[in-house]
Amino acid sequence: MKPIYIPLLVITFIFSTQASGQASGQAGGQPDDGEILAQRGKGVVTQQAFAARADKIPAAMRRATLRDGNRFRDLINAMLLQAQLAEDARAAGFDQREIIQERMRLAAQAELGQAWLQYYVTSQPAADYEALAREYYQLHQDEMLSEPKIDVSQILISTKDRSDAEAKELAARVRQKLVDNPASFDALVTQYSEDPSASSNHGVFKGVSQGDMVKPFEQAAFALSEGEISRPVKTQYGYHIIRLDAHIPAVKRKFSEVKDQLIAVERERHEARIKKDYVSSLTSLDALMTEAALKEMIRRQFGDDAVDPAVDGAESE
Repeated sequence: MKPIYIPLLVITFIFSTQASGQASGQAGGQPDDGEILAQRGKGVVTQQAFAARADKIPAAMRRATLRDGNRFRDLINAMLLQAQLAEDARAAGFDQREIIQERMRLAAQAELGQAWLQYYVTSQPAADYEALAREYYQLHQDEMLSEPKIDVSQILISTKDRSDAEAKELAARVRQKLVDNPASFDALVTQYSEDPSASSNHGVFKGVSQGDMVKPFEQAAFALSEGEISRPVKTQYGYHIIRLDAHIPAVKRKFSEVKDQLIAVERERHEARIKKDYVSSLTSLDALMTEAALKEMIRRQFGDDAVDPAVDGAESE
């Protein structure tokens, strides 16, 4: 297993405000210094608290999330803010209010319920995901085709250092040179193209899929026939003169090429079915509520005047 390295820059950013105040600790007393992961003002995030928060991240995503410096920083800062707010609430005695105590119990119950549901789903017997993936592959051959691609070459006349009219006029002149001598395309790339990558790729882009290029370029390029040269195509970068070098038709991908993707999908479907069946088994039970209990809820929420004691069984507004 590879070690997880968190960039030092992130750690520096997180603790850059420590000098502004020392942590007063969380409810239950000041944690040992070795247990503190981060602190800001009165807010403290302990190693144990962070482990609990990290446990909420799906296992398949947890490692990538914690290794991403920006996401790790955002996670720590969000926890610090909540810790600071909670410390201020406790200092003001806000947490002792009866309704707040109930809200905290509700939050704890919801957290427990979600944690249990996650545990229940992942602890059920796994399916043979590879067999399911292979079956899906055999039954959905039309979905196993690769995307059609193209090889293209381009000359870019940029609008960065000239007006749009000037760029358009120059692109038209270069296009006319190509009309007169299509074989001069490669030489004109060297002479005129202002694409920064032209010096290394000579204006050639291989295996272009739909979505790889900006929309006007893509639409023009995919509409060309092999060897055809487009009229100047305007994008935010300037004017492009495009030559279609080759059409690469869609081909059936081997199972080995899509295996990991299909297994991930089958695992997700399997766990979704388990979750749906378990939740349905709970929600299908009858929910019992007496009329007296309902009236008492209405009285507590809206006052005595909202309940009409003279009309037994009548609906209250």
